[in-house]
Amino acid sequence: MMNSKTKLAILGMMLLISFSFAGTKKSENANNEEKPFAVKTLKSYASRHGLSSSQYQTEVNNYVGKGYKLAYVDGYYVNGKTKFAGLWVKGDPSQQILRHNLTETQYQAEFRKNHDKGFRLVHVDGYSNGKKALYAAIWEKQSTRGLRARHGLTSKQYTAEFRKNKNDGYRLVHVSGYGVKGKDYYAAIWKKGNASGYVARHRLSSKQYQETVAKYWKQGYVVTQVDSYDVRNKIYYACIMEKKSGRFSARHKMNSKNYQLEVENHYYQGAIPISVSGHDAGKSAGYAAAFKNVTSWKSRDVNQLDSKIRKVMKDYKIPGTTIGIVKDGKLVYAKGYGYGVKEDKTIASATSLMRLASVSKPITSVAIMKLVEQKKLKLSDKVFGKNSILGSSYGKKNLSSREKAITVQQLLEHTAGGDAWDHNWKPEETDTWGPPMFQKKKLSQKKLIGWVLDDRDPSHKPGTVYKYSNYGYCLLGRIIEKKTGKSYQSYLRNNILKQCGISQMYIGANKKKDRKYKEVVYYANGGDAYNLQMSRMDSHGGWIASSVDLMRFMVRVDGQNSKKDILKSSTVKTMTTKSSVSGYAKGWSVSGGNWSHSGGMDGTSTLIKKMDNGVSYVFLTNATGNGSGQAGAMKKALEDGIKAIKFWPNLDLF
Repeated sequence: MMNSKTKLAILGMMLLISFSFAGTKKSENANNEEKPFAVKTLKSYASRHGLSSSQYQTEVNNYVGKGYKLAYVDGYYVNGKTKFAGLWVKGDPSQQILRHNLTETQYQAEFRKNHDKGFRLVHVDGYSNGKKALYAAIWEKQSTRGLRARHGLTSKQYTAEFRKNKNDGYRLVHVSGYGVKGKDYYAAIWKKGNASGYVARHRLSSKQYQETVAKYWKQGYVVTQVDSYDVRNKIYYACIMEKKSGRFSARHKMNSKNYQLEVENHYYQGAIPISVSGHDAGKSAGYAAAFKNVTSWKSRDVNQLDSKIRKVMKDYKIPGTTIGIVKDGKLVYAKGYGYGVKEDKTIASATSLMRLASVSKPITSVAIMKLVEQKKLKLSDKVFGKNSILGSSYGKKNLSSREKAITVQQLLEHTAGGDAWDHNWKPEETDTWGPPMFQKKKLSQKKLIGWVLDDRDPSHKPGTVYKYSNYGYCLLGRIIEKKTGKSYQSYLRNNILKQCGISQMYIGANKKKDRKYKEVVYYANGGDAYNLQMSRMDSHGGWIASSVDLMRFMVRVDGQNSKKDILKSSTVKTMTTKSSVSGYAKGWSVSGGNWSHSGGMDGTSTLIKKMDNGVSYVFLTNATGNGSGQAGAMKKALEDGIKAIKFWPNLDLF
């Protein structure tokens, strides 16, 4: 402690591996005031940030009751309020003493009392409440020998203490920087032992911190702790870098949303935060963190995959991409690359929401097949006319004989409308029609359907010609509504997606300002990503989702036994049986044991695929128009990267 030399010891953070992902909460409101954010990642691990003092205490009590112990706590003063971030690991909380909001006098007294009871200080964090220094600390029941702890040190005193302890054979294991009334102070813990093999720095600017990390990273040092703190509106960093094997990463200059996205993005790569620190970044909080990978993924396998994807992004100037990979029904890897929002540098995460475009069609198909399975309709049911599903609800003119002949199966297989209903932007000589779903944008869905029925009689006898049709899948959405009495989105969310464990899939918004929390921004070179009618496109191209949730969907309909399907095996077989006139089945392009569906519209390029080797994958991007071949290049990069993986870890990140 300050002005005394008490020997202490520290417990290393125990990182237990056990996977189970739960949900997330929004962390900021419209006024940019940070709200508590919660994300459970591993069964043996949890993190929280943006907590008030009372909320932090509630979380501590909550985790004590669940058998978790606090591994890391950080206090920070933002916008006139004290906030807390914490990391918990599974363990015996009865062997800990936890305190926060201690004044220097209270902290000193608490330290002595706990020391006398045989509790060792393992973590201390200094922070300000705008007037004075306060402390949060963790003590654990174990030997108090072999460590030294100090607090309230100026930069000069901390430097002197560091040198002295190093000469005495003590190794720095924790450092906390904090600003009080325009001055920086430090609290730290040293452990008796080998004082080599690590580097410690403090009072670094963002640039200096970045340069320091880059310099020592090349020499085999990784960030094991980083602390950020603000002094007179300037942000500083203190860090510890150690020579350690394994996969580590570090991030700084994150706002609350990016920190949330980074935690989630790292989780789906198999990494958890081992250090987190908040600071005042003006009107909101800023964060720095260090992460450690706790899976058996090999660096060579991950690095070659990442490099292939990044190359395509660079070649085609794609701001953001997310991917998901399933092996034998288990989610083994998912990641966001680049930016979801370029303008404010919001990252793309595995949990970022992106438009699916026509990857929406397999989702609609599964809903139709579920209704068939439940005997609420038949594939042979007529869609229009007397005794049909939709009857004469749409249009003003009498239906033609071809329109009356259309069946549900023909809509699923794109064999209903021929040239009149197709998605051909450059009509052949046989017609002058453009794609109906992208015309007359001011018409409601109902009026658009009526316009097509009145003006565009199918060009071929239904069932005889394959012509890809968004309009046909729009009609399937209306069939779902007719048969269920619910809106398309409501039925799908509650009766299909919920069964897959999915709660964060929605029909997207038309306008940029109305996008969902964690939804990216779309960039269309030469096009307009916000001149689309997403609600009108619902059942053929309106969904937004994360790559993780799309893989949750895939494993529940893939006909394998690794995860229980929401459809019967006979239904899956019917769904993936190709039509008599093309390689398209019902919502899927099928080739042998491979199923897939691609999607594309201004600002969006997507693909979902199940391969016959037990691997499924998805990619979503938030840009188009930067050269032809973008989707094909990304597909090749992913499949080449997957093929090159030599060692698949046995884990499931769902």
